[in-house]
Amino acid sequence: MKPYLLAISLAAGLTAVAQTPGATTNAAPSVPPEIAAKFKSTEELHGYALGAMIADDMVGRVRKMGYDAPGDAIAKGFGDWVNEKPTLTKEEVRKVFAAMQFEVNKKAEEKRKVEAEKNIKEGADFLAANRTKEGVVTLPSGLQYKVVKNGDGIKPTAEDTVVCHYRGMLLDGKEFDSSYGRGEPAKFGLNRVIKGWTEGVQLMGVGSKWEFFIPANLAYGPNGSPPRIPPNATLHFEIELVGIQGKTIKDPAPTAAQPVVTSDIIKVPSKAELDKGAKIEVIKATDAERLQKEKEAQQKKAEPK
Repeated sequence: MKPYLLAISLAAGLTAVAQTPGATTNAAPSVPPEIAAKFKSTEELHGYALGAMIADDMVGRVRKMGYDAPGDAIAKGFGDWVNEKPTLTKEEVRKVFAAMQFEVNKKAEEKRKVEAEKNIKEGADFLAANRTKEGVVTLPSGLQYKVVKNGDGIKPTAEDTVVCHYRGMLLDGKEFDSSYGRGEPAKFGLNRVIKGWTEGVQLMGVGSKWEFFIPANLAYGPNGSPPRIPPNATLHFEIELVGIQGKTIKDPAPTAAQPVVTSDIIKVPSKAELDKGAKIEVIKATDAERLQKEKEAQQKKAEPK
């Protein structure tokens, strides 16, 4: 994180810390006398509180990102800059930060490689044991599945958009995603998801519920999907095929099409507008079509997300 980004995060974090949950803005807050008595002045009390808020919000974040440094050194750097008595110039700080960032990134990459190798081995061991279990089918690609319930509906193709309820888990059972948790099924273009989904869901009939065990090369591979899915993770999915858009589930009714403009439009102002100097305007058919598209685009932008 660059220094100026750190400053932006600081401002945002400061606001978040200041907004205590449940606090009301109607009643004026007051400082208990026993707290105020610890400081020589109101200014000193306020300054200390600001410093404490900054430390509480930022030091934890910085260390979570991998920047580790003694607390007294962090406090000295902060204090020197607040009091305009820095040991380092701004340019020198940038150079130190760049070197520190390089080391942090290097350590993070080394950690990621170790984790990726560990996950590959764990995944391979799991799949080797899992393939011997009753009901588990292993496909040539390495994808494994187990039928929980077979529906009698049609099967989708890779070009279809499917509607599914699903739950995604790591091998330790930790759930990283769930349509059940969101309370409604999800809709996916089957050729726009991970390879394990594309291959596996095509085998299911509508109404089916299967379990899938997806090796890393058919999932998110060596990069994973931070922060929820680590590198080279083998994934466990429960998938319920609810329907196929346009086949078992009807597409939304199309909106009424705008009439095609094939001739020029003559726009005649009202008498009041003519009295004010307005003129009769001729709008070419091509311009009318363009203006209609621009109007529709503006309306679409104004729609709530």
